[in-house]
Amino acid sequence: MNGEMDDGIDVCITDRVRVRTPRTRKNIVSQERFLKELDPNTHDVMFDENIPSICVKVRGGFRNIEFKKMGLPYQERIRQKQTLSLAGNPTVFTLYGDAPAEDEKRDYALIKEYWKERNIDGMRTKAIYTQKGVGDVGLLAYRNRRGEIRFRLLSYEDGYVIISHKDENGERLMECVYYTDEDGVERIDCYDDTNIYRMRSDETAENGWSMTTVRHGFSEIPLATKRGDVAWNKVQSLIEVYEIIYNIFLVIQKRHGWGILYIRGRVKEQTKQVAGSVILQDTSMDGKGTAEFKAPPSPNGMIETLQALEDEIQKGSSTTFLLPKDVKSSGDISALAIMLTQSLDLEGAARDVIEWQNFMDKIKRLFIEGLAQELVENGKHPTAITAFKKLHIGVTLKVWRPFNEYEYNQMLISMKSAGIISTKTAVEKNTVSTPDEEMRLASEISATTEQGNGSI
Repeated sequence: MNGEMDDGIDVCITDRVRVRTPRTRKNIVSQERFLKELDPNTHDVMFDENIPSICVKVRGGFRNIEFKKMGLPYQERIRQKQTLSLAGNPTVFTLYGDAPAEDEKRDYALIKEYWKERNIDGMRTKAIYTQKGVGDVGLLAYRNRRGEIRFRLLSYEDGYVIISHKDENGERLMECVYYTDEDGVERIDCYDDTNIYRMRSDETAENGWSMTTVRHGFSEIPLATKRGDVAWNKVQSLIEVYEIIYNIFLVIQKRHGWGILYIRGRVKEQTKQVAGSVILQDTSMDGKGTAEFKAPPSPNGMIETLQALEDEIQKGSSTTFLLPKDVKSSGDISALAIMLTQSLDLEGAARDVIEWQNFMDKIKRLFIEGLAQELVENGKHPTAITAFKKLHIGVTLKVWRPFNEYEYNQMLISMKSAGIISTKTAVEKNTVSTPDEEMRLASEISATTEQGNGSI
């Protein structure tokens, strides 16, 4: 959705105070349009009749051959890069509290283990990737036939239209999903804090819809949704201009890539075939014939324009296109040097972390609640529901950045030794820790102490 400001309207606040409120004009862009922009084969440039054709000589005369146009996958490239920067790392868990009890530590480790086992990070990453491509996404929490907590992804790409209903403060009142089932029947599923209202089109019903109501078993709406701009939204017009110039550049190269052969006098047809170039023949002059190559139109201006456009695409999308050939070094590159080249990506991802925090909090709550129910029912943790409610757990996305893993872990060790961070933080943040790493360390310390006491 693109918008611009125009003249607003005057509003009377009091008898003496008047203000002018802004009015925004917006261009509505459909999700169908986003899918079209994602597929290079459906880009506007593929149907642009203003791209020059190529004139070739065929038997009986000359013929214009339409140039094979090319759409460029910039949108998908930006989508992948933004997803990597935002979701390239595992979710960071934090157990708040100065001195959590041992049973709280065990429950905390158990939650993280199941989170990893059920690949919730995978679903999280897929959700981010989907939203960056079609504008919105939903993760629906449910318990399968075995009673296990799972998430199902809902998106426009898969035929689902998500409709959110909010109050005047922006709080979710209900989440609805419109779709067509395998039999071609229209359906709408609506979720509130207690029930699922399943509606289906029904010609026999009074209003054309029949409805059934079932409880979903969660304490809040079990559908976490996220809506926002697609990854390339701010640079779509730049990409379109880039594709036009790029295709014209290729036409010129196709026409004049071997130079222009200028001939004075008459020449045999066989000679033209051997030359294989664009030929300009001048038969108006008498005398001895000559032939020479003329320089083709210089592409330097186009190349510079394309480079300038690509720079603006990168800046506008907070995405860096760094290829192996761009790294002009034969030795190891420091993590700092690599990070500096990725500053645009890091800045954009840092903003996204804030935008996605509510979504992360929601799937965390749904997962912990569903897992507690599961563990109570299967007898693995009879008190899980009450025990998990006592825990104050935070989750957040950690911006991915290229780094040297060894250097990073050594940095954590140095910070711990200097007293800047705690042992708990160093354990949680390093790249090799398991979900129950803190418990393992405690067990080792306890075992070492017991051995020491036994040797006295």
